Amino acid sequence: MLFDLQPKTKREDLYDREKELKEFQNAINLGERLVLLLGIRRLGKSSLLNVALAESGMPYAKIDVRSLYFTHGSIPQEILARKILGSLLSTVSTKKSLRLRLEKMLNSIRGLKVSGLHVEFERKPDLAEILEKIDSWAEKEDIRAIMAFDEAQYLRLSGIQYDGLIAYAVDNLPNVTFVLTGSEMGMLHDFLGLDNPKKPLFGRYAREIILERFNRKQSMDFLRSGFEELGTEVDDGDIERAVERLDGIVGWLTTYGYLRGMRKLSEKEALEELFQRARALVSEELSTLIAYSRRYGLILKAVAMGNGTWSTIKEYVEFRGGPINDAKFSNLLKNLVKYGYLEKKGNEYSIPDPVVGKVVEGLQLTPR
Repeated sequence: MLFDLQPKTKREDLYDREKELKEFQNAINLGERLVLLLGIRRLGKSSLLNVALAESGMPYAKIDVRSLYFTHGSIPQEILARKILGSLLSTVSTKKSLRLRLEKMLNSIRGLKVSGLHVEFERKPDLAEILEKIDSWAEKEDIRAIMAFDEAQYLRLSGIQYDGLIAYAVDNLPNVTFVLTGSEMGMLHDFLGLDNPKKPLFGRYAREIILERFNRKQSMDFLRSGFEELGTEVDDGDIERAVERLDGIVGWLTTYGYLRGMRKLSEKEALEELFQRARALVSEELSTLIAYSRRYGLILKAVAMGNGTWSTIKEYVEFRGGPINDAKFSNLLKNLVKYGYLEKKGNEYSIPDPVVGKVVEGLQLTPR
């Protein structure tokens, strides 16, 4: 169902991402070792990843890194190894002979015991050794093993040099492909350091698949198709107004479609509830950022109010928050672009998600 609020798992529920799916499959067919799925929040990266993995025809492990980080406060090797093995084994669980050969390969690792989907460690696992065994198994089976990390930028917060581990795998394990998604695109690039001579992955090739927001025509067709699927009649004028308010952010369009098509709310009720949900969600997302520096909130507020240039944003921030030197201000601005809350085109900054912009407009920031 197009308006299902959960990440999609089947192609028929994923609207108009044929180009991205084809590019992903092409990367797998060519044996590429590092694939990045990029885009701002709520564009459907997790859904695209789910469908791409399911259609790849290859065994894979899919890890929600953000969930791991917020559950454990870090990402210990043992937790990550357990998640990788459990997920990989589950994708081959219906292919008994393939799974048994994988079990046999993994059981050759000292201190690791695998039985069915159950994984036991008798000592601290060595992720590099585990990946080596997976690579050897994949080579013997003439397949690729895909290691997919959703919201992979959180790996940088673990205290473990996972970028070095990925670099080792990219260089030495020809039958393993790493797929990383990130909504904080700048942070993911910083973590990987593909252009940073001081980072382990410097100079490595990565296929970048970038999800763009829907254009107006796509957004209109998405809503019409979803309502038609539900047998719900919605006036074209309502659809046009929704697209004007929500732009091409598929997450918000899906929520609106669900509220209108499944909950049977009126146009006004659906938009009111959507923005109420958005306020709670976005405020929670921003709370940690603003707690670290109130000026992040002031910068976003300035942009939401129509200040687009470096100088006009800084003028507003200093008016509300007091003097700040140019270097520190530029760094805060750069961070917001990295986190995906701002985008820069030419000399102008803007908030790429109109709903986030509306929520930021209403933010109440304490006086200095």
